[in-house]
Amino acid sequence: MVRDLCSGLPTCGMLEIWKLEDYSSGDWSLNHRIDLSGYVPSEFLEPQVVKVIGSFGNSKSSKRIIIATSKHKVFAYDPTSETLGTIHSTMEIQTSHQIEPSDIRFSLWKESLMPVHKTKEEVALSSPLAKVTREILLRLPAESVHEFKLVCKQWSRLIRSESFSHAFLLHKNMDRRLKIMLVGKGSGQPGFSFIPLNKWLQKPTCQNTLFDMKVVCSKPCHGLNLVSIEEKDYLYNPCIGFRRIHFNRGSVLNQQWKFPAGCFQPENNPFAVGSKNVGLGFNPLIQEHVIVEICFHLKDYNSRQYYLICSLWDCNYRQVRQHLPPPLPVNDMPPAYLEGMLYWMSEPRLGQSDKRAIVSFNIATSVFDVIPCPLCIATWNDSSPCYAFVAELEGFLCAVLADPVADELDIWKWELGQWNRAYKIYLKSWPDFSLRTNIVVPLAIDPTDGRVLLSTGRKLGLYNPLKQEIENSLSLDQSPPFTPKKQASCLRVLPELGITKCTPIDKSSSLWEPSLDRYESFAQTSSASLGENLSNSNSQTKEDLRMSCKLMPLVPMLYEENLTYYPCRPKLRQLE
Repeated sequence: MVRDLCSGLPTCGMLEIWKLEDYSSGDWSLNHRIDLSGYVPSEFLEPQVVKVIGSFGNSKSSKRIIIATSKHKVFAYDPTSETLGTIHSTMEIQTSHQIEPSDIRFSLWKESLMPVHKTKEEVALSSPLAKVTREILLRLPAESVHEFKLVCKQWSRLIRSESFSHAFLLHKNMDRRLKIMLVGKGSGQPGFSFIPLNKWLQKPTCQNTLFDMKVVCSKPCHGLNLVSIEEKDYLYNPCIGFRRIHFNRGSVLNQQWKFPAGCFQPENNPFAVGSKNVGLGFNPLIQEHVIVEICFHLKDYNSRQYYLICSLWDCNYRQVRQHLPPPLPVNDMPPAYLEGMLYWMSEPRLGQSDKRAIVSFNIATSVFDVIPCPLCIATWNDSSPCYAFVAELEGFLCAVLADPVADELDIWKWELGQWNRAYKIYLKSWPDFSLRTNIVVPLAIDPTDGRVLLSTGRKLGLYNPLKQEIENSLSLDQSPPFTPKKQASCLRVLPELGITKCTPIDKSSSLWEPSLDRYESFAQTSSASLGENLSNSNSQTKEDLRMSCKLMPLVPMLYEENLTYYPCRPKLRQLE
């Protein structure tokens, strides 16, 4: 309560501010006494009304009391120093706006997003039944939650709400475990089939899911993955079955590129598709996924000439637009995505520069840039067998140098504008992951113990940097060893990925075809010894086995369990 003691005399002017201490007893106490007699008399004697409109400041030293007058002036009083300062003054009043002499047209306000009333969605989701339903749905698989949208309008409204999607993603990733999906060929339907790694270990899928083409999968980007083949790119949420197809623009020239003598280049790079390099990113400004495709139409390593085109695909509006090419040619390893940016390793065998660098692309501004590499990675010559690429690990951009001579991966991390060595991976004692015959990519770091998940496209392994050894490995070109003798060892295969139980599977239902070198030894044995999936008759020839060897294993893919998808754009209604 404010008590105005101004009597109209120049020597007398006082405002008292009283505070109600106890609502039940009605006890009041004098909180502030503001003496106005020391200030210009006309400021407070001429106005018919002097009003305290509020205060601001949390601490005692910052607290200010706001006083307004009907002469359209606002003052701030400091109780600590007992000083008064003018913060607003309107000297003239528009004659068109006649107001009463006692009106005070000032108030305090706070900037916020608080709605005046609750929306229909907020009212529906605030009921006790809706809260219980929400807690139950958070604990179900994404596929089941997606199907429950058909139960009723209330459930559909709950599941489609942005707050529930965000809560579902946080709940499913609380354990921070690496989640791996195996991608296979769609059986009897277009697209691909997906199965979590732990479920495949318990019961392998049918042989029809093996690939007869090259398939490359991206890491999850805001809930979605990109699955690419030479002619198309598929945007997938494997948990709920959402899919969008992007057809590559134009035909790609199939050329046999020659590489300099002594330069390491595997015959079959499992992480490259044709002559294109495609990456999935996210535009934080418009909250939309974007596919960036760099397609080579010419590569000549002898003359260092190249020709490429760059295009962007906006996933929500399905629009493809051409973009200026990057400042440097990029190699055939996939890019890394990090916080609205895509990164590629350059190709030192093409163009004018013979040093490696990292090409960056800002998705929001559509601008390319170049980041220098660590000196050991930037240096390159024709006789060097080393190759390099980029990766995203623990939320950092990493540059990886693979040395097939020493069988070592040298991983550098870009942090605070400089490069620091993060990991040194020694693979000489592990022939299945040898850099002489494989491209080994670090997919992720296990957040629980710091082990590095390695992939060759056909094999997965967890590398322990402290012990400098691969403690767990899993081969994807043959069925898991579910014999009684080896069943116990299966329980130790990637236990951090949620594998807790293995069910014995009959050898005759084996999913994977043996590799070609195994066919050489098996060709001399009877066809019955190969199992039912390897031979259907005693007349099968060695050439038939070679043709069967063209089948490729399922492709490992990291994923996030979430409900992200793009709704179909509504059709426009036209008057007839």
